[in-house]
Amino acid sequence: MVRAGDRIHVIGIAGSGAAGVALLADRAGARVDGCDLDAPSPYTPPLDAAQIPVLHGHDPAHLSGVDRVAITPALRAVPDLPELQAAQTSGMPVITWQALLGELMSRPGHIGLAVTGTHGKSTTTALFGHLLVAAGMDPTVEVGAFMADWGATVRPGGGAPFLVEADEFGDNFLNYHPAAAIVTNVEMDHPDFFADRAAVLASFERFVRGMGEDPHVGGRLLLAPAQDSGASALVERLHDWPGRILRYGPGGEITAADVRLEQGRTRFKLFDLEFETPLAGEHNVLNATAALVLARTLGAPLKALVDGLRGFRGAGRRMELIADTAGVIVFDDYGHHPTEVRAALAAARQHVGERRLWAVFEPHMYSRTRLFLDEFSRSFTDADEVVIADIFASRDTEEAMRATSAAELADVIERASGIPAIATGDHDATAAYVADHLREGDAVLVMGAGKSYRIAQELAQSLADGVLTRPRSFDPAGAS
Repeated sequence: MVRAGDRIHVIGIAGSGAAGVALLADRAGARVDGCDLDAPSPYTPPLDAAQIPVLHGHDPAHLSGVDRVAITPALRAVPDLPELQAAQTSGMPVITWQALLGELMSRPGHIGLAVTGTHGKSTTTALFGHLLVAAGMDPTVEVGAFMADWGATVRPGGGAPFLVEADEFGDNFLNYHPAAAIVTNVEMDHPDFFADRAAVLASFERFVRGMGEDPHVGGRLLLAPAQDSGASALVERLHDWPGRILRYGPGGEITAADVRLEQGRTRFKLFDLEFETPLAGEHNVLNATAALVLARTLGAPLKALVDGLRGFRGAGRRMELIADTAGVIVFDDYGHHPTEVRAALAAARQHVGERRLWAVFEPHMYSRTRLFLDEFSRSFTDADEVVIADIFASRDTEEAMRATSAAELADVIERASGIPAIATGDHDATAAYVADHLREGDAVLVMGAGKSYRIAQELAQSLADGVLTRPRSFDPAGAS
């Protein structure tokens, strides 16, 4: 358990999750520092502001005076890291940042809350946290995306609610024992960890069975979507679970009514009230429904929820507006699974109406691309043009990297949908290709979980530099 005065060293502190948990541990009274080869990063400025030392690189000397070490789970794949070896050899406790977060959540006075699921975790966690803030509950929130309103991926709070985004990859969410949890959906993903859908379901079942309890939510409470087949399979496994299960969405015990997907906003009715959100897409109506129901269960006033939902600006890299200039709109999104791609493109189409819509996609991992090749081929139907950047290998083995290619993905998309699709190479080449072919009035949705945000940033810079008014190798005005 985290105690005031604990000396905690975080290896890999420049990552989004590790940086956020370092901030929360510091707020809890621990003495925190860390190191990273990638420091500084977009997530280290809040650490600097909190005067948490961030050292570049790795060195056993960093361990002097340290009580225990927290690591990012990716370091398990680097067992010969000298600093990590030194900690283990000395007998110093080494835990993941997720385990540290679980300790913080379980401290006395907290109501443990979590959002999990294959898709939509970050948006739903951020939205739920935003609603609790609007309701005056002063929650502590950890989310896997940068939040502009908080200036970080976390929000330290003084109230009882302690909300985390619970990620299933690597069984990381087994470190958390919330009293109430939202499941957004359950699908096969992460083929480098889960062997099949049954393994995914077993992991989610272990998470639910490991939940804690709290009288504020009536003991244990699980919210699951009524029409998601994976969530239904999970509920079937929980027939003897001693908690309450509430199904939400169409066909469930509580659902939004009179849903209107309009350009620039989405409106629906819930609790006999009219709600409005700038978020687009039917999937976000489901996400909002779950967050509103659980916030209401915790006692949030209805007026605060109405106002809070209207004012939610979204999470970083979740349909994030990057540029709206020179007559072109550019969005950046974290979507990397076929279901996420379909949902993101449908939401983008709601936002942009009849504009020509470019889908620029950086596939995340060869293993995932190979597994879902057929599903990906049918996921881009809301786009007018599809551009596939090089696949981001991430944790893939050399064998997995021989399984498919960006060119194969582009080919199956074009053959299945008839939508023009092309593989364009690395980030720079992809951004250059799109910039060369854009015309005024276009909209661009960049998607991916790797470094695809760089493509969006380069496009924004090209537009700011006047690319549409300069001679280009391709003349979009003359295209049919």
